[in-house]
Amino acid sequence: MQAWEAIQRVVDILETDDLTIEEMAGVACLSPFYFQRLFARLVGRPAGEYAMLRKLARASDLLTETDLRILDIALQLGFSDHANFTRAFREAYGLSPQEYRSHPVRLNHCIKADVSVQHTTLEEGTPLIADDMVVQVNRRRLEKPRTFYGIEGMLPDSDLSGGRETGISAAALLWEEFHQACPMRKTEIGVLHMKQERDACATYFVGDEQPGKGNPCSFTLPVGDYVVCSLEAESFEDLIDCAIHKAMRFMQLWIKQHNIVCGKFSAELYDGTSAMELWIPVAENPAEKQMRTFSQQVNSPLFENLCSYLEETYQCKPVVEFSKCSMQYGWNIKYKKGGRSLCTLYPQDGSFLALVVIGQREAFEAELLLPFLTEYVQQVFAQTKTGIGQKWLMIEVTSTAVLEDVKQLIALRRSTKGTVVRWV
Repeated sequence: MQAWEAIQRVVDILETDDLTIEEMAGVACLSPFYFQRLFARLVGRPAGEYAMLRKLARASDLLTETDLRILDIALQLGFSDHANFTRAFREAYGLSPQEYRSHPVRLNHCIKADVSVQHTTLEEGTPLIADDMVVQVNRRRLEKPRTFYGIEGMLPDSDLSGGRETGISAAALLWEEFHQACPMRKTEIGVLHMKQERDACATYFVGDEQPGKGNPCSFTLPVGDYVVCSLEAESFEDLIDCAIHKAMRFMQLWIKQHNIVCGKFSAELYDGTSAMELWIPVAENPAEKQMRTFSQQVNSPLFENLCSYLEETYQCKPVVEFSKCSMQYGWNIKYKKGGRSLCTLYPQDGSFLALVVIGQREAFEAELLLPFLTEYVQQVFAQTKTGIGQKWLMIEVTSTAVLEDVKQLIALRRSTKGTVVRWV
């Protein structure tokens, strides 16, 4: 059994049973000390705190779905008395069990942990069944803008924690206010604008596509590329209480794995059922934008050829930097593999330079290769002074032959194993 599977087993049991730390550790077949460290690392909070918050989440259901006395609920969930239960409930949600039962509001719960998320492969276009929900990720392009009308408000951190913080749901209160003026329609949207670090709250918009007097705000879903996560839960309550948070975790992991840069908002599209879609705009990768600018500046197929060759052959990505060194001032593009520099490209108007460093490890094979290189590259090699045991070859790539020379020199940076030569 993997370590995460042992922790997930404990998480599953805590949904129905009240366990001590020692009992949890026993289920996981770990010492209490190591179990608590592992649980906190994988789940994101201490085991005792997590167990308490999940117990309080069950308590909130019992308060609204049954007629049990509050004392009976407290004792059923393992609290010693009414006072301890009330204190814990108020600390978590900001109101007492009696206040919640008398005036139910939607709460932000600590949702059940799904440790398997980090170990589950979510393939594009393939539905995945995960913990009572179905989730699928696709890339889509919106060809026509869609405008929605509604209201907006501010959401605190407890609404932005993805099921990790507790309290009264400000988003639910905003939806309730909207539905008081506008009946629930087939297509509705909730839009979260990502907050800046300096902001205490984030902006949240709710609305539908029907303009009305009670809808002072509007939001337009712009034309563009999106990552869309379709998800379906067993009920609408499960969808908005739990599934949406878990889907966001899958999305965040998938987006990171695919090196996608996202826009500044996320949109939740509801269709009145237990299914919904999360739309996250794909922003242009700054590095890709910069590379496109360089390609236009250089305007040479040789540049495109070398960049593609480096990425495909060595599976490395370009790193764009601005250099103030006297050797070559300006923007440059570095390619590295395994911690070693392969080469650095310097784009210029109508041409580009390729810097390849030949060190002591590459010197022997470089000397053997030299007679087979173009006369121009041989001259660069001969005229370049050796410093700290290295030759920094600055080569202007102006022909296919020179391009092939550069590729061969770059190959020495990866193929040479330990041969050391000292130039004299």
